[in-house]
Amino acid sequence: MRLEPREDWVYWVLLQHYADGNIRRRFVAEGRPAEVADFLREQDEWAVLEARVVAETLLLQQLWEAGGCLITWHDAAYPAALREAQYPPLALYALGDVSILQEPPIVAFAGSRNASERALEEAQRLARELVDEGYHTVTGFARGVDLTVAETTLARGGKTIGVLAQGLMHKTAQPTIRAFMHALNDDQLLFLSELHLNAPWTGKFAMMRNRIVAALGDLLIVVESGVSREENGKRAFSGTYECARTARKMGRPVYALDLPAEGNQQLIREGIAQVWGDGAAAAPASEASPASDSLDGAAAPQKQQTPQKRAAGRKKPSKPENPSLF
Repeated sequence: MRLEPREDWVYWVLLQHYADGNIRRRFVAEGRPAEVADFLREQDEWAVLEARVVAETLLLQQLWEAGGCLITWHDAAYPAALREAQYPPLALYALGDVSILQEPPIVAFAGSRNASERALEEAQRLARELVDEGYHTVTGFARGVDLTVAETTLARGGKTIGVLAQGLMHKTAQPTIRAFMHALNDDQLLFLSELHLNAPWTGKFAMMRNRIVAALGDLLIVVESGVSREENGKRAFSGTYECARTARKMGRPVYALDLPAEGNQQLIREGIAQVWGDGAAAAPASEASPASDSLDGAAAPQKQQTPQKRAAGRKKPSKPENPSLF
């Protein structure tokens, strides 16, 4: 399933990528999502934004012809869980079956790109077991743990979501999309990106998408993580570690496999994650013990026999920006 194209899509694109932060904040504050076109035309910057309309409309047409669509903040299909994220995007570009977002519990996985053999084996085992229990999965679709989870999910007949760190139409995304065309055609896969359709992959974007992965999962399982350390007087986090911290702040249950990886042990030691024990099965966020706002501890795993349904419900930049909502 995908959303039907609408004339206002291009205005959401302009608002997300070309309007400055003050305009976006004003838009949200005024609460006029159904009037996005009128809102933008009222802005002093409209003449600058209007110059982008034709080019962005053509890009959206290409997305539609490729089988994609745009999910906006105003749409019922916009994931309710994502509204809880820090700086939720105003719109998501989607390729695949958007109904996956509204289906039974989703487990988020995070792990190293350069994962150990044991970590990949554990990722495969866990994904297989959870899919057999009726869960879907969501990852950042990077090599290593993410792709292992996604491929295992699909092989077991499950459904998976891949949150990309580049635009869906950028050349670096095309090989991945082509490789999984069979799953897209079978409505087993949904690719999402908050980034402009032509945005390249960057490390910054890879970190940004972690909050979306964390938000879409009812819980997060860390398979193998790097550590958090001080570098030049600043705290540096691996992408997997940051994803775990983000999920915890959102109140999601966070688990880490008890592997030798330093990051796993640090997450457990600092109370961000609880050990995923043998035989323990996850419960959706609505079923699990509520998490504290602090990072003092993690909710205990609960046995879940039958998955439950998720609760429903400025001046022109030289290149499109990919800002968060606020």
